[in-house]
Amino acid sequence: MGNPQSKFPKSTPLGCLLANLKTLQLEQDLRRKRLIFLSTVAWPRYKLDNQSQWPPEGTLDRNVLTDLSNFCQRLGKWSEITYIQGFWALRSRPDLYSRCSSAQVMLAKDAGSQEPEKEESSFLSVQPEDLGFPSLPPYTPPPPPSVQTPPSSSLPTSNPLSPMPPSGPPTGCLESPVSAHTRSKCPADVPTPAPHPPTVLAPLREVAGAEGVVRVHVPFSLADLSKIEKRLGDFSANPTIYIKEFRYLCQAYDLTWHDLQVILTSTLNPEEQERILAAARQHANQLHLTDAAIPLGEQAVPSADPDWNYQANQPGRRRRDLMVQCLLAGMQAASNKTVNFNKLKEIIENPEENPAAFLNRLTEVLTQYTRLDPASPTGATILASYFISQSAPDIRKKLQKVEDGPQAPIQDLVKLAFKVYNSREETAEAARQARLKQKAQLLAAALQPSRNPRPESTYPTDSKATKGACYKCGKAGHYANRCPQGPRVPTQPCYKCKASGHWASECPNPHPPATPCPACQQKGHWKSDCPTLRTGAAP
Repeated sequence: MGNPQSKFPKSTPLGCLLANLKTLQLEQDLRRKRLIFLSTVAWPRYKLDNQSQWPPEGTLDRNVLTDLSNFCQRLGKWSEITYIQGFWALRSRPDLYSRCSSAQVMLAKDAGSQEPEKEESSFLSVQPEDLGFPSLPPYTPPPPPSVQTPPSSSLPTSNPLSPMPPSGPPTGCLESPVSAHTRSKCPADVPTPAPHPPTVLAPLREVAGAEGVVRVHVPFSLADLSKIEKRLGDFSANPTIYIKEFRYLCQAYDLTWHDLQVILTSTLNPEEQERILAAARQHANQLHLTDAAIPLGEQAVPSADPDWNYQANQPGRRRRDLMVQCLLAGMQAASNKTVNFNKLKEIIENPEENPAAFLNRLTEVLTQYTRLDPASPTGATILASYFISQSAPDIRKKLQKVEDGPQAPIQDLVKLAFKVYNSREETAEAARQARLKQKAQLLAAALQPSRNPRPESTYPTDSKATKGACYKCGKAGHYANRCPQGPRVPTQPCYKCKASGHWASECPNPHPPATPCPACQQKGHWKSDCPTLRTGAAP
């Protein structure tokens, strides 16, 4: 079949990792077939956080790797963590993956690629310190104040857009990207083993100027804006996701007023944008009441470019942060959620569903279709109420016995639900053993002969035992109609004919009574022969 890695070109992260397992000293820890199975079959099926998706060919995206690591740790898939660390190890060795095809392995493409029709790498796929943008020409630092010589122009310059050779003479800090140079603060005469990959601080990017580190604005590309719009989603449909992703963008990247305006314009319709800006300015007015140093609405959230200075320790950065704070508050206030508690009634726990997964589904629906916060007292009570009433039958039966009911902490309810969930197998096994024991007892009783058989002549065949003696023979143990000795001769004469030797019910010559029948008040028959008593009619 050949080498497994031959199916995956080295231009992919998976193929590059397979080719460099020995170099990374992972050949003893990672099995190639297992690595291929996880990357191509198992990991793409996982539902990761932040809507991340693992590509079958692998990736070096920090966000995807982090989400996959968190997912495996949360589910206890510790054996897969080792294979995820393999991609982290490859990611930390740019000299290895730079030898592979840079189109898919490197964290970002060079802006000077000879294929301009391809989209440039978005900064949304990786963290700010790992994004690839075209690096500036090497910076020549100015001479010290005591030295009056002009800046040296004889330093070797390298084309930052040319591909990185696999091996070569060491280059100095000046030939590395400018942002990396400003972080390391290394002098120009100290060489480094190898240059670092291009790094980006988008859209404000740190570069070294004559007076120190300055920030240069790098506008969003159309590909970046398209991915931002896709990531934020529709504000009216799901404002929670929109606010979460917008907060992430503002925290992760150094934005300007123009960048914020572009994001709002490209992801919101005019009506939504107007409502958010109005609510944001109203929030600024409320802050101004508590702190007079905070500007009023139009000044805090300007509609025109205020031309702020975004350099370090400048008031423009604080004004920008205040604007972001007001925008987030305005989004919270302007989010018009459609309250629909019927959606909560549709969430019912499956018989084999984990109680924690069921609670997560309830929490997501509560957040999406109501204005309640699951962490608030009211939201927690409603969440606990639905958790109790819509759990599986055996769990619901146990939760309904809780003394505080929905007022109980949700953590206690989940803990109790897990006890029932984990004891299902034990309960089923105990019931099965009880049924087997009962069947064995019945079978043993059927096979065992009776030790004290009852005589047929003494006991009646009816299920009910007789009480007293038979009035015909005077003996106990049977009914009069089944008396084995036949009828007994009466001791008194028949009241119908005044003759002896027979019972009144068997009288051959009955005489009519002299008085009316006490049952029907009619003459001509005895009470024992009354037709009303035989038919059940009223007298």
